Amino acid sequence: MRRRPIALILLSHAVVDSCQNILPVVLPLLQNRFGLSYSKIGLAAAVLTISSSMIQPIFGWISDRWHTQWLLPAGIVWTGVFMGMLGLVPSYWTLVVVLALTGVGTAAFHPVASMAAAHASGVQRGLGMSFFAAGGNLGFALGPILATWFLAGFSLKGTTLLMVPGCLMAGAIHWYRREIEVPFREPEHRHGQGTSPIPWAKLSALCLLITLRSWGYSGLVIFLPLFLLDQGVALTLTGRALFTFLFFGALGGLLGGHLSDRVGRQQVIAISLLAFPILMGPALGLVGSPRWLFLALAGMSLLASFSVTIVFAQELLPRHLGLASGLTLGLAFGAGGLGVAMSGVMADLFGLRTSVWILIFLPGLGGLLALRLRSPRPLAEGENAISPVAGELDARL
Repeated sequence: MRRRPIALILLSHAVVDSCQNILPVVLPLLQNRFGLSYSKIGLAAAVLTISSSMIQPIFGWISDRWHTQWLLPAGIVWTGVFMGMLGLVPSYWTLVVVLALTGVGTAAFHPVASMAAAHASGVQRGLGMSFFAAGGNLGFALGPILATWFLAGFSLKGTTLLMVPGCLMAGAIHWYRREIEVPFREPEHRHGQGTSPIPWAKLSALCLLITLRSWGYSGLVIFLPLFLLDQGVALTLTGRALFTFLFFGALGGLLGGHLSDRVGRQQVIAISLLAFPILMGPALGLVGSPRWLFLALAGMSLLASFSVTIVFAQELLPRHLGLASGLTLGLAFGAGGLGVAMSGVMADLFGLRTSVWILIFLPGLGGLLALRLRSPRPLAEGENAISPVAGELDARL
């Protein structure tokens, strides 16, 4: 494993995802400025989630066929600049357009970044990709904290400060581009190779499970700060609460991946998702130190299955890695983003508290689905190397 490229990819992933995840802290201020309903808040958040996830397979397909290493620094700058403009938008629909364009930048970044991480990992691809995933989860945790600092010091215009780390990180990636660059190979078209049947029943159940988890996760990231503010919690504390939830979620992702190699993929997915509602409920009902403890445990539980479900899909489809990645990280995650818009509608119709409690129980339903999933046979060493370039692409997060 080459450490400097891995470190740069980890940091760049953290910068991109931290820029993207300032949205939950910025939205309450934009709600006051534009008089937004919960439905409009949910729609705005869904636009960013969908545009940043649903387009990823398209950029992966492009990167598989053409040399697109330049998308790595370009995606970082693009995301930083457009999220930096968030506090300057003059209207709600301008906000929606800016969020949609931001998603294009993050969607362009992730496939190429995962290729670079896989290439720099050498034979330790699993370890390297876990660092790549940890960078994104860490960025998601840091985003609300950065937003709280920027907004406290400069009000909504403080979002423009995000352009600085975006440009600096892109400059570092460009400076070390020769170390990070993935050797490009023309795509190979093989004919007459045997293909294994696609287990559509298991794959559909897995995608539904990921959709339920993504809906709960994305919805809580957006509506948890609003819920806490509605309870009288200060804005600075809502940012810290979201940081606690997401930071320990990043640690849970590393722990879950480690445990899945020892006790099984299905067991980790089912137990972690079933435990989430039990842990998250007290986090909303308690005050003081117990709330922080349950928030940390709930975050770990929710994201413990994050990388495990990707590996599960790849083991279900050892000869269709592109399909596995596109379904688990594109369609399923994007469908979860659509759920955020539905949660906004439910908040308007039935109240914010009801909508949040529904979000808490959705991952638990995914855990019940996981009980019926039998863990596939783990990939043998080298089995996923049918197409070296596709293999690197399809580890994308």
